[in-house]
Amino acid sequence: MVKIKVIIADDNKIINSVMRENLKKYEEIEVLGSAYSDEEERRLIESEKPEIVITDLMRNGIPSGLEIIKEYKNKCSLPKFLVISAGGEEYVNVDIIDGFIKKPLLNYDAILKELERIKKQIEYEKMPRTVKKPLEKSLKKSFLKRFKQIAID
Repeated sequence: MVKIKVIIADDNKIINSVMRENLKKYEEIEVLGSAYSDEEERRLIESEKPEIVITDLMRNGIPSGLEIIKEYKNKCSLPKFLVISAGGEEYVNVDIIDGFIKKPLLNYDAILKELERIKKQIEYEKMPRTVKKPLEKSLKKSFLKRFKQIAID
């Protein structure tokens, strides 16, 4: 099994620690490190090369997590960003984040599902175009079939 490589970035040390310990229990996830500040988050992204960064949007009332997301989205396709935040939705541009979960209730099964969904997106993006095209047709056909079934029910 290929593990999902993540780092956690949250300035709340308790949430960061609890999240890290809970995510380590999932065999599908490899937690590469934790960051408590913007500088630590950037350093970990550069040194560990995670596939996904689980990040808080707001730090000390400032949407600095969003600035880091914008910075890396302008550089390359990885890492992907799963935002877990208690506020700052007004700053979120859905085109640049890869997932969003609202605090304070952290449902680790929901986090795992989001991480797996983002991992599938990463794998899809790595596929050669010749493989993607037939897959897109198949996915569209499947979606339309399910949509028609829902409309009938």
